[in-house]
Amino acid sequence: MATVAQKRAPSLFVSHGGGPFAALEFDHHKGMVELCKNSRSVFDGVKGIIVFTAHWETDTPRISHGPNPGVWYDYINDPFAKQLPEDAWNIPYPAKGDVQLAEAVRAKFEEHGLNPVLDDERGWDHGVWVPLKLLRPEADLPIVQVSIPNTRDEGTEAAFKWGAALESLRDQGYMIMGSGSSYHNFGAVIKGVIGVEAAPEIPSNRPFENAMKEAATTADPAGKWAKVANWRRDFPGNEAVQPVGKSEHFLPFLICLGAGGGDVGPLVGEWTLFSTIMSFWRW
Repeated sequence: MATVAQKRAPSLFVSHGGGPFAALEFDHHKGMVELCKNSRSVFDGVKGIIVFTAHWETDTPRISHGPNPGVWYDYINDPFAKQLPEDAWNIPYPAKGDVQLAEAVRAKFEEHGLNPVLDDERGWDHGVWVPLKLLRPEADLPIVQVSIPNTRDEGTEAAFKWGAALESLRDQGYMIMGSGSSYHNFGAVIKGVIGVEAAPEIPSNRPFENAMKEAATTADPAGKWAKVANWRRDFPGNEAVQPVGKSEHFLPFLICLGAGGGDVGPLVGEWTLFSTIMSFWRW
């Protein structure tokens, strides 16, 4: 009997919103909720998920290694934490970890000259479980959480390389998922998010999104890199969209771009937080 070839899993970038607001279906995050519900087919045929989260910055890759990392309410010290309802501290996502996959991730990083570390203590932060609760509510796929490069020096080249190092795992059925945000000047929107002030007027980040599209839809890996290598110089309005020194929510896009290899990445969809555009991309 002929064997069925393993389907190449996608590299997927998602804009995960603020804290637990999407998981709690706050009105200003309803667009994300709907986009996630309409994008669930992206997981068809996937065996497991490797998630790079914007909320874990390290100098060398760290990889969640335990069989049951569990949910971590990492926003407990955020300025809006006291404004959250009681439900924000009781949001389950009972997916499992995958020790063997974590070790495969480590091996791939080592093959590319990196010095990864297995982590048996850290739980899944909201960059992992918030989007996955909406995208894969069955919680039936194993998850390995991975850190992003430290952003002291922006981390652009490291992010692209970390993603490229894991591209081949897609051919084994493992999704590379980057959880960040295509817009992350959170200081400009936070008072509106927590209801302290009315929704603010914010200049459009469409020109920045267009620059992301140019990179995402380039097939050649070298061409992809050329489009983003100097994004701080070339992407329109970058300091307003991703403030200097706070690029951690953009790095997951660069990681997924690197993991995209020679694939062209179409836009999965967009949602809006007040007047800002938040995008999902797939390779």
